[in-house]
Amino acid sequence: MTQTTKEKKQASVMMEHLIKISPLHRMIVSPGLDETFSVIKEKYPEMTIHEYPTGLEIEDWIIPQSWEVKHGHLKSKNGNVIGSTDENHLFVVPYSEEVEGWFTKEEIGKHLSTRKDMPEEYALELRNAYDYRVSDWGISLPHNRWENLKSDQKYHVSIEVNNNPGKMKVAEYFRPGKKKETICFCAHIDELCNDDLSGCVVAMELIPFLDNLRDPLYSYQVLIVPEMFGMLYYIGHNKDRVANMTGMVQLESLGAGKTLCLKKSLVEDSLVERVLRMAITSENVPFEEMKFFEGYGNDERVIAWPTLNIPGVALQRYPFPEYHTSADTVDIIQEDLLVEALQISEKVVEILEENIVYRYTNTLQPWLTKHGLYYDCHKEPERFQKFANTILFHINGKRSVLDLAGLADVDIFDVSQYLKRFLEQGLVQKVE
Repeated sequence: MTQTTKEKKQASVMMEHLIKISPLHRMIVSPGLDETFSVIKEKYPEMTIHEYPTGLEIEDWIIPQSWEVKHGHLKSKNGNVIGSTDENHLFVVPYSEEVEGWFTKEEIGKHLSTRKDMPEEYALELRNAYDYRVSDWGISLPHNRWENLKSDQKYHVSIEVNNNPGKMKVAEYFRPGKKKETICFCAHIDELCNDDLSGCVVAMELIPFLDNLRDPLYSYQVLIVPEMFGMLYYIGHNKDRVANMTGMVQLESLGAGKTLCLKKSLVEDSLVERVLRMAITSENVPFEEMKFFEGYGNDERVIAWPTLNIPGVALQRYPFPEYHTSADTVDIIQEDLLVEALQISEKVVEILEENIVYRYTNTLQPWLTKHGLYYDCHKEPERFQKFANTILFHINGKRSVLDLAGLADVDIFDVSQYLKRFLEQGLVQKVE
């Protein structure tokens, strides 16, 4: 499909971000993530950068130290390099401890991560980052390379890291609207490229669109967070804003993958799920639906916790074979898929901005032909049934335009334009 000038510009901006940020080693708290947030702040000065220092506790959680790998290698007895951070930073498992010594293959195997399904790639292993009990060293190797190591030889393992106090960061953009009810677009900035820097660049490129909204109905938020930790601490320190969060769209792995998927909310028939479904459908993009605990799980799980119970859906491409491997680089990203995800996100906002509740101003029904609002039951039987019957007889001051569009199986923008003609002639009024 040929891209428009606008789409080409959007794709160029998103790819520029990917190329600049992707090489940075981005863990929960790390110099690479510090640099990443500096890049984001420079590009989007309207974003607020929240900081949470190492050791800060909130309920059951504590911010870890800043972690950075200086160097790591695995060598044979004759000095041949089998794997190293010079080849790929994933050679050292994130949050690994330092180590220096000679080990047998059996001993190394207790500290090793591989991916049999991607035998030529390094694996991303995040166990040390999330399990506070783990205090250990670890490496990753391409599985084929591991299989070729000899069991009767020792190998030299060296890992040097920096552990220092640091600050975990969360970037937030907020666009207030007439309503306090807030729709959040979220993506996690740590880890690799399609997972989930692709979601971040889509979320960031949504900001100019939100900036240009005139007198928005809903409030909108963009959150760029280290996965789970970032959302937990943001919630803990911004309870007033979180209390107004009506729903969240998690943007995940959007630049590559087999199938575009809508991961459903844990809250049945939530507003945000209905709007996302309508947005994808209106863009004529093939997609599949997944249950809440299917696909890739991210920060929609945090806000769905029963004490919060905020509806969260995810827009993601699932699966993609490079997930959590060294093959997840800019090379696999498809520009048109990023643009597609951005357009769907924009459509979510457009639908929400039409989601007005109306009530009739008079007790008696209006004379439709007098106002040019009547669909003839003989000439236009389908529109008569959908508009004159279903839609007009279900306006009660409680149902929104989205509700009415769903009842009548009519495009929401068609319903909205029709009812705006009623509004212009004083036949209905908005329910604030």
